[in-house]
Formats: sequence, C-alpha cells, structure tokens
Amino acid sequence: MINPQDNPEKTLLAFKCHGAKKMMENGGLDFIKERYAEFYKGESFGDYDIVLSTDPKSKPQKVKAPSGASDEEKTKIKEENAEVKVKLAEMADEIAGKWAGFKSDFMGAPIRKVLIDLQEENKETYLTEIPYRKDEKYWIKKTDTNAVFYFNVHFTNPTDIALAKIMLNELKDSKKISSQAVSVNYFPKIDTSMENINELGVDPKKSSCGVISFTLNKAHTKKNMETAVYFLTTFRQYVEFHIRMVKCLLHSRMRKRIAKLEIVFERALRSGVTNQVEYKTNIGGAAQSDKPEEEKINTFTKKRAIDTEEHAIGDD
Repeated sequence: MINPQDNPEKTLLAFKCHGAKKMMENGGLDFIKERYAEFYKGESFGDYDIVLSTDPKSKPQKVKAPSGASDEEKTKIKEENAEVKVKLAEMADEIAGKWAGFKSDFMGAPIRKVLIDLQEENKETYLTEIPYRKDEKYWIKKTDTNAVFYFNVHFTNPTDIALAKIMLNELKDSKKISSQAVSVNYFPKIDTSMENINELGVDPKKSSCGVISFTLNKAHTKKNMETAVYFLTTFRQYVEFHIRMVKCLLHSRMRKRIAKLEIVFERALRSGVTNQVEYKTNIGGAAQSDKPEEEKINTFTKKRAIDTEEHAIGDD
C-alpha cells in the first residue's frame, strides 16, 4: 500500500509475485479488467508487476463552513460532513474488501479461465505452466472434455516431506468415498518414463513430495465454479496448514506424556525405601497423609485429570 509523495490523496496497491507474467498472459489481464476495472489503469510503480489505484476525485469531500456562515448554515454543513464521513468509511470498507482478495483472485485467474472454457464447451486444447512459487509450479492441461491440474509439492524439511506424502496419498484414496468426486492421482516419485510427467517437464530436485493431479469436468463446476477455483488456488496453503497442525498435535501429546511421567516419579518411592515414614525422615519426602489439606486436593485433582485423559485417548 503506497501513497505517492506527489499525490498523497491517491492510494496504490502495488503487487508482485512469482509467475505474474505467465498469469497475465493466461487470463490474468482479462480478469483484472473485468473484476478490478475501476482500479486498474495500466500504471506502473518501481519493479512491481501490477498496480491498482484509487481516484481521489471519486472520494466524497468534506466542506468547510465559510467564515460568515450563520448558525443554521454551520449546522447544515456539519450534518452533511457527518454523512460524508459515513460514505468515506463505507467506501474504504468496500475497497479494502476487494483489494484483500486480489492476490487469491489474480493467482487463480488461469484456473478460472480454463473452467470457464469447460462450461462454454470450448474444444481448444492446450498445456499451460504457471511458476506460482519460487520452487513450485502448477500445470493446466485442457482437453476436449476436461481439465487436469498438476501441482508439484516441494518441502525441504524431512518431517514436512514425510507428512506431506502421507497427506497427498490420503487425498488420492478419498475419491473412493463418493462416485462424483474429482479424480485425484498422486505420483510420489518423479519418473520421466511416465508420459504425463515427462510432458510436464517436472524437475525432480524441486519436487521432494512428488506431483498430485486433479481432473475436473463441466459437471464439477456447474453449480459453483468459484469453490473449485478457490480450492485449487489455495491447495498449497491447505497442505502446509495441515502439516503445521499435525506437528502441533504431536508436540502437544508429547508434552502430555511427559507430564504423566513426572506425576509417576512424584508418586514413586526411592530405591531401597520400604515405607513412607522412612522416606519422609531420611530422604525428605512426605506421605500423602502428612501433606497440607490444599496440596492433597491439588494432587487428587491432578490424578483425576490424568486418569480421565487416559480413559479418553487410550494408550497409543
């Protein structure tokens, strides 16, 4: 977000991303002119790829009361300025809402273009490559009757790679649940001898988790095309989000197990001690009966919480 020094009343949204040129060539420019026509004027700013801007003249302007105005005139101007303030707030909310979704809309423009072609039964066939991330791409293969979307998924952390492969393999199996599900294929290893993979020109060094594909036809987008566009556009973020959540869950369960172990140590007698009296006298421990009433309650509550948790999740 930028307010130029030569025109501070003007606000710019300067946007830059990987593969912007390819996206512009494959439906991005047409989409901007259709959805963001009021903000796109073909302007440039620095090395940014796309610039949206607001027109200062389109903003409602407040009026200052003249020096010789009567009380009635001042009251009327004050009321009008209050209305202008409300309109400015509404205008700001509307622009902010549109601009907040620009990144997702723009990066999904090539996907939207293909799905529109399917709905209009366009028989044109083509293969498009979109390098939308630093080390990752998605490909769109349009045929007469459907469109196949390929995503190469790349992580560098070994744990992330393992979790991603499990998740992507589960997505492939999920299509068995519904007969109308989108066709999903997963290729965990990049084999150039495979016709589909060889056609795409996937780099194995930048596909540590392999390639996954989704095949959509006209029926899949007939009711709500935007849902399909949104899922495909945010698929990579969807995978990464779930990997992070799985790791958080694992860490949480590990911490709970450590807490259980600490309680076991607290309850246990030291080696060689035969009774609680000797433990209290010689080692410095205390039997439950010798503890203050408040500490007894806390210990009982802690034990009940652990026992309840074990009953809920089992020993796994």
